[in-house]
Amino acid sequence: MNKLYYNLFGKHNRKIPFVILVYFFATFVIIRVLVYAWTYGYIPEISLMIKGIEIHHFNFGIFILAIVGFLLLTYKNQENHLRIAKIYGIGLALAFDEFGMWLHLDNNYLLRQSYDAIIIIAVLFLNMVYLNHIWKKIIEQHIILGRKILSAFRKDVETKSRKILTRTK
Repeated sequence: MNKLYYNLFGKHNRKIPFVILVYFFATFVIIRVLVYAWTYGYIPEISLMIKGIEIHHFNFGIFILAIVGFLLLTYKNQENHLRIAKIYGIGLALAFDEFGMWLHLDNNYLLRQSYDAIIIIAVLFLNMVYLNHIWKKIIEQHIILGRKILSAFRKDVETKSRKILTRTK
């Protein structure tokens, strides 16, 4: 993966979002292929049932995301962050692959909202990986513009306050 990253980005510091994106896509594709394979009878269904309740893979994703959050709060080593990013990508895909089930509380796997969530997350990470420099410039420009607007507004308020104060004297 290091060679792929450096071929695509050189020495840019976007490795963690890239790793998350790769593991996110890989996990999503594997899960979808398995689901469609058992939906159409190519392989037997793989599911975990506990006391008659089916435990969906989004539950595993949520637990993985909780564990990753804890690990990121406790480990300060950058090497560990890269390993944790891989686990995070897997957990993110497992959790959001069944996002439609979260919304509808229904056992329908093929809900449109699941695809929408995956697309939105993928677009966000693609932006972080490929367009990071553009977003930084846009944000910087908006911050500069916001400061100018606030400064002009403050001057206007101060001018109007002085006029009001001089009238009342």
